[in-house]
Amino acid sequence: MIVGKTPSWRIVLKYTGRPVALHVLVATAVVIAYSEFELTFLAVPALPVTVLAATVGILLTFRNNSAYDRWWEARTLWGSLVNTSRTFARQVLTFLPGSLSNESSSVSSVPRAASRLLRTAVETSPHGGTLGVSDGAVRDRFGKARGAFIAPHVPVDPATLGVLQASPDGRADIPVSFESITADARELVYAQIGFVNALRCHLRRQDPFPAIQPFFHPSVMDALREEQNVPTAIVVWMSARLRRVLGEVPGVESMLRLTILNNSLTDLMNILGACERIKNTPIPRQYDVLPHAMVRAYLALLPLGVVADLGILTPFVTAIIAFLFIAMDAVGRDVETPFENSYSDTPMTALSRTIEINLRQMLGETELPPPLQPEDGLLY
Repeated sequence: MIVGKTPSWRIVLKYTGRPVALHVLVATAVVIAYSEFELTFLAVPALPVTVLAATVGILLTFRNNSAYDRWWEARTLWGSLVNTSRTFARQVLTFLPGSLSNESSSVSSVPRAASRLLRTAVETSPHGGTLGVSDGAVRDRFGKARGAFIAPHVPVDPATLGVLQASPDGRADIPVSFESITADARELVYAQIGFVNALRCHLRRQDPFPAIQPFFHPSVMDALREEQNVPTAIVVWMSARLRRVLGEVPGVESMLRLTILNNSLTDLMNILGACERIKNTPIPRQYDVLPHAMVRAYLALLPLGVVADLGILTPFVTAIIAFLFIAMDAVGRDVETPFENSYSDTPMTALSRTIEINLRQMLGETELPPPLQPEDGLLY
């Protein structure tokens, strides 16, 4: 996504440079033929060219509005994904029962939290200050994350941490400072981060496994490699894990919690399906080919309609008008595909990092990756 203060001329010239130069050469040739060789029949009345310009403008406006609607829907869906991810992690960390061996007769007992934030919610005498936050979610008008900083490391006795140690099976070492988070809850939160990254790669037709490897055990990764739709498979895995965890605890309340969590998984599947619909259903080709052809036809006729009145100025006027119409045509073509990892792409990589930071901080982690910042005015 372009977020720079001024448009990059490299991007502008990529879209418009060659076509505009071609039409300027055509206009120059028309001026030379009309003035030097007195081929006056090349001049045509200006009225048909003016009417054609209005028609082309209407076609471009319709196509560009449709393309922008697709781009905005894609961005809205990823905004919903950010919210749903936070909601699901919150539900997992507060709804799932603690260690079953320590549970009494009720699943509503709350385990002692090691996170400074959750301690203030579950302990009767909360102490301590606030935890530094850096989630990358709030950005300025140019895409730069506001107040981006990594929370300072808080020394904690390693013996009290539920840390995933680096193991011989190759699982990545992800430090956790949440004493009472069960392995099931932790892996479900990691799985949500993995789902977001898998969805991003799925929409961009990229290999998802390098991006999701840190969030799953090798056995899960091996099973996911057999799936064609990795994001869907991850949601199915999360649903099965929730059913197993809550199914071990009898009672109506357990089933109610499962229902609530299942609603969040349903929201994830709806977001996935909506993104795939945008990805796999382009704007009808009629609405793409016709405006493109009409723009080129109009620009080819433009020098013939103005050469009699403008003379030597015809190439300059043609350059300005050609730049405008070609740029509008190119912007519409680019914006209509928001999942192609292009200049106008939805910033899924930055949003994935935002979700990862938020969810890992919910787990009490202090060593967080920094929010992604724009590079050369582009945020991916």
